Amino acid sequence: MRIQQWVGAGATVLALGLAGVPAQGQTAVELPMTDRALSTDFEEVYRVGSFDGDLWETFGEITGLSFDATGNLFILDRQASQVTVVDARGSFVRTVGQAGEGPGEFRMPMAFTAMPDGSLVVADLGHRSYQLFDAEGSFERMVSMGGGDVIRLGDIAPHPSGAAIVSGGGGMAIAMRAGPGGAPSAPRTRPIDVVSLTGDVAGVEAIAQAWQPPRDDRPQRLEGGGVRLQMSMAGPRTFEPQLLVGVLPDGGVAYADSSTYGIKVVGPDGTLRRVLTRNHPPREVTSRMQDEEKERRLAELDEGQGPRMRILTSNGSGAARPISEEAMRDMMRGQIDQLQFYPELPVLMRLESTWSGKIWAQRRGDAPTDPGAIDVMTPEGQYAGTFPAGSLQMPAAFGPGGLTAWIERDDFDVPTIVVKRLPQVLN
Repeated sequence: MRIQQWVGAGATVLALGLAGVPAQGQTAVELPMTDRALSTDFEEVYRVGSFDGDLWETFGEITGLSFDATGNLFILDRQASQVTVVDARGSFVRTVGQAGEGPGEFRMPMAFTAMPDGSLVVADLGHRSYQLFDAEGSFERMVSMGGGDVIRLGDIAPHPSGAAIVSGGGGMAIAMRAGPGGAPSAPRTRPIDVVSLTGDVAGVEAIAQAWQPPRDDRPQRLEGGGVRLQMSMAGPRTFEPQLLVGVLPDGGVAYADSSTYGIKVVGPDGTLRRVLTRNHPPREVTSRMQDEEKERRLAELDEGQGPRMRILTSNGSGAARPISEEAMRDMMRGQIDQLQFYPELPVLMRLESTWSGKIWAQRRGDAPTDPGAIDVMTPEGQYAGTFPAGSLQMPAAFGPGGLTAWIERDDFDVPTIVVKRLPQVLN
């Protein structure tokens, strides 16, 4: 079996410069050049999660957080293969799902979202399906992702219609094919999709086509522990601009797709309304940055941190077996050695939207991997201000009435979820 994974996208410097410029007829809104500092003095509502707390709040790998319209917070713990629900005061409500092969059980939950009515959508790559649960946590049905040889899966968020989700941003496309015939073709587009969940198979319609720069078609080979993998495409270069997406209350989206500071605002009909810009140019990726990034990833690998993969192999005569941890580490060292780098550091690292439609955009810090200042604005281009670098983490989830959640970790890497309430000007 050949398995390919592509995350994000890249381009040349020349193409990038053109991608960040609005085309004729589009409205460009230039935000103020000087930052106006915002206060981080928010009201704390509750905290959940601790090493010595109740069993339900001893979290392992928190993959994501999501609020419903009543303020219930949904917590996806991929290590436990379940979703924990707490109410607007932080009291335990229920858990949803468990590890397993059957309906309502998770094999590989990769993304999820709570819907405004309290129902739940879990994107389970292991089942190649979206698993749907009602507002009481009971399993309803599966909706196949479809897609044939290629599954495209990004961050998901509820569509205001309540019968669909929006998928795009932080995403990946996984192409799988077993047996002869060669590897499937790599994805050549980066759509932001509205995914209908009313049928047995997800109905997908693109609301926007994000910029997808040309990709290098050269193959990449990874070896370790007597196992050799070949990627039909080398994958994204380090520091390539990701697709960053926020869903707006009217069903439109705000997104960034290049290394420049350019946030495109698209209406629910797919029309590009405006591009929000600030005078923060991308920086060149130097050879020193490249060396330091390789060293950083090797150090993470040696400490057991950083990205992880799990690959199963089979010779056709028995059950699939996982590749040993030592072989995987050898492969990942080889992958680090082969890293290719994008020529520019994208200005923006993250982009989120609040329930009322504010856009939060986090700029890159001084070091290539450091988070920087966070700008807050409206989709119309009204600038609310900036949280200075180091004063605030980007929230993990926004909720109704200004509820906002962050994930904090102690010295032993134990996660705690902190929920605060934002003032109206920021929500």
